[in-house]
Amino acid sequence: MRQRPANALKVVLQSLLDFILRNQESICRVASRDTGKTMVDGKFGEILTTCERIRWTLSHGEDTLKDDYRDPGLLMFYKAAKVEYHPKGVVAALVSWNYPFHNTFGPLITAIFAGNGILIKASEQVAWSTTAYYSQIARTCLIACGHDPELVQFLVGFQDCGEAVVTGGVDGITFIGSHQVGAKVASAASARLTPCILELGGKDVAIVNNDIDLEAIVPILMRGVFQNCGQNCIGIERVIVHEGIYDKLIEMFADRISKLKQGPPLEVENIDCGSMTMSGRTEILEALVQDAVCQGAKLICGGKEFVHPKFPSGQYFAPTLITGLKPSMKLAQEEAFAPIMALFKFSTLDEAISIANSSVYSLGSNVFSRNQREGLYIMERLRAGMSNLNDFGVNYLCQSLPFGGVGVSGYGRFGGPEGLQAVCNQKSITVDRWPRLIQTFLPPVLQYPMNNVGDAIVVTRDLVNIIYDGWVGRIKSVFEIVKVLLVGGSEPEHSS
Repeated sequence: MRQRPANALKVVLQSLLDFILRNQESICRVASRDTGKTMVDGKFGEILTTCERIRWTLSHGEDTLKDDYRDPGLLMFYKAAKVEYHPKGVVAALVSWNYPFHNTFGPLITAIFAGNGILIKASEQVAWSTTAYYSQIARTCLIACGHDPELVQFLVGFQDCGEAVVTGGVDGITFIGSHQVGAKVASAASARLTPCILELGGKDVAIVNNDIDLEAIVPILMRGVFQNCGQNCIGIERVIVHEGIYDKLIEMFADRISKLKQGPPLEVENIDCGSMTMSGRTEILEALVQDAVCQGAKLICGGKEFVHPKFPSGQYFAPTLITGLKPSMKLAQEEAFAPIMALFKFSTLDEAISIANSSVYSLGSNVFSRNQREGLYIMERLRAGMSNLNDFGVNYLCQSLPFGGVGVSGYGRFGGPEGLQAVCNQKSITVDRWPRLIQTFLPPVLQYPMNNVGDAIVVTRDLVNIIYDGWVGRIKSVFEIVKVLLVGGSEPEHSS
């Protein structure tokens, strides 16, 4: 398992990249048909992110998994110390439905490049796209590059299928989904002590300071909230706005949100927001909105099911703007995963930080401020696994960065060197640096059975002082060791 044919694996990834570039439309159309996302959302979330994962892995993956030589320290100066990265074996990825192509190929790219086989369990919500198309891309690519297609396995099923994967003896697990299911995955995996990477729910914030250029940030915030109909783990669910620009920003958002066009993207042209992927979400979302309104929030637009005149059976929730939110409201605490822009007001930076940190979720965060000092002040105090200044979600396009949250939002990381190394077992190695000149040697005074424990205590004590004490103490200890080794006869030490 130690040998990773890097060049051969690079050929696989380059072949996959070439296929994606030439088949972007069909990949996005399949994702759209199965999830209801728009083609533009597919280009962003399915194509761009996957291509960047491949590019980073091709450019940096080999160096990331090289033997990592470490400083052995003065005590072990004659040793070479390093960490080796060995494939775990067969890893599993239980992935969510919101981006079926990228969520399938992201862990696949990482796993096979590290030398693993992978078992991918996709959501039943995207059974068609995963089994009919995406799985065939992966297996065909492996065959074309001379690899066994059985290196990658695909499963689609319900809870019992996921449980079988988690308890089936795989060597590592990546899970993307809700924190409730993530807790069950971690519990089931603990029986075999199977390591897990858990990327769970989010309630990401955008904190908007009063010095910002509103014309510049409104389009970014709109994309952050309504990309993929809000069905993003790092989608912006809470917009925390300074009181000085609060009313103006509401006016600008209301104008744009009321003009968003909704419907089936493959049937109607110029659609901004597609459908909700999972059925039964409308009632849940309407209840969250109404609960907030009953507690004093103001619904500006949306907040209910949208019935398309030509497609009345579609699973559409109207793009929503709701203001006056308080941290205690359910809509402020529960992950909506929907096209809902929820606005909070703050007067001081510390108040904004307090509102942001009031959620149990701690995945991503975004801060908008021209004053970089204030922006960094906020970011440093946010409880989150990721943060962006004056942008949304770009940390995921920087594939050199690890991706993940803290607390209820999960643990472990994928992406970046940390993600690639996470599907490996780390082995610590020491070897003799100059094997013909020097090796570890125990003087007779330290060899079992010891003739004089007192001498042994003096030698070990002075050895510690030679390495760690000041120069005076070191010199004194050298003479004491030489004396004991040559003359001996020290009395055993006694406790006072």
